Amino acid sequence: MSSRLILGAAVLLVVGVAAATVLPTWMMLLLGSLALAVLYIVARLRSRFDPLDPRFGSCIPPITRPRDQ
Repeated sequence: MSSRLILGAAVLLVVGVAAATVLPTWMMLLLGSLALAVLYIVARLRSRFDPLDPRFGSCIPPITRPRDQ
């Protein structure tokens, strides 16, 4: 698994450097944001965590309001 990860990172680096020398800046920003969106979607699809599932509690504690006395 780690060899695939290293190979993927190396290919991504080479493609990124090659694209940076050829493509205009606006196209690089567009492709970068598209790549981040795809990465987010893939990570969410492979994750077992569902934020809408009520069994998962929030890591942020609820806000306690002072009671009127």
